[in-house]
Amino acid sequence: MTNAIGISPAVMVNRLVDQQGASLNTQLAKVAEMRTTLQTAAFEEAAREAMFSPTGEVEPIAIDSGAIVDRLV
Repeated sequence: MTNAIGISPAVMVNRLVDQQGASLNTQLAKVAEMRTTLQTAAFEEAAREAMFSPTGEVEPIAIDSGAIVDRLV
């Protein structure tokens, strides 16, 4: 098994949904819910970082690896 850095975000979301034990009928809904949760967490993290930035602006969080998904969700 590879580490979280080498896994794409989509695969990590699917793994997390599978670990939650979603049935085959509800997997698509759980993936959509997880993606929404992930995006909300990214926005909240960016807002939190903006409070500590001297300019009040930060770069958006790049969700480019499974490690970022694992950290945010």
